[in-house]
Amino acid sequence: MKKVIWLICALTLTIGCVTHQKVVDEKQKKVSEANTLRLVHFRGPIYISEDHFYDRENSVVYVGDEYVTVIGATWTPETAKLLVSEIRKVTDKPIKEVINTNWHHDRAGGNSYFKSIGSNIYATKMTVELMKSGWDAMTNAVRKGWPEFPQLPLVLPDNVQGHTFELQSGRVKAFYLGPSHTEDGIFVYFPNETTLYGGCILKEKLGYLGSANVTEYPKTLQKLKALHLDIDTVISGHWSSIHGPELIDQYIALLAKNANHTSIEGQ
Repeated sequence: MKKVIWLICALTLTIGCVTHQKVVDEKQKKVSEANTLRLVHFRGPIYISEDHFYDRENSVVYVGDEYVTVIGATWTPETAKLLVSEIRKVTDKPIKEVINTNWHHDRAGGNSYFKSIGSNIYATKMTVELMKSGWDAMTNAVRKGWPEFPQLPLVLPDNVQGHTFELQSGRVKAFYLGPSHTEDGIFVYFPNETTLYGGCILKEKLGYLGSANVTEYPKTLQKLKALHLDIDTVISGHWSSIHGPELIDQYIALLAKNANHTSIEGQ
């Protein structure tokens, strides 16, 4: 009996140690990932910027024949500078274009740095107007969650576009279908790579809905499906970056399940 009790105690202690070590390992992983940014090659000319500052966000870098287009200006001038350093490891082509896919800081906070290196900032007219009216209030809201977030001045895009526009000779197609995560959010499609960048609109979790139009959001995603684009990959703007086209239906289901819920987790 004593031997059995001893074995049970030893087994319990071992399980406890293993569980504790897993918790420690996970914490160490989070610490090591915090405040890091890396550029990962995805397919052909497409690279994904995985940014672990503040809340994990993913931007896209398209290395064209003559110049580079960045989709999503990242959180701040500092993260934009880090992204440019990563881009310089894979190409010395000029970073000619940057797209603000919506007016929030995770997509437009790095504008000032990109402008300082000569990049042209593109956005829809709606995005520009929302930046003008809401930038300071959004900065204050972000700083409530992350007090270390800088008090960013408003830096508007240079090139104001309509609801659709194309860059890189049509290889990068930006389009607006309706309100979603924000009133102005756009999708960016890469036809040659059959890849859609969903930005803040498509992600694996419900995310932040504080600026969302929850009534129109699912309708906008249905419009996306109705386009019947050739998509084999969706790049999400937050959390894990690579998904299949089923992410669209998964997010529609999340919206339906949480119709009366506003999440404050993430973006």
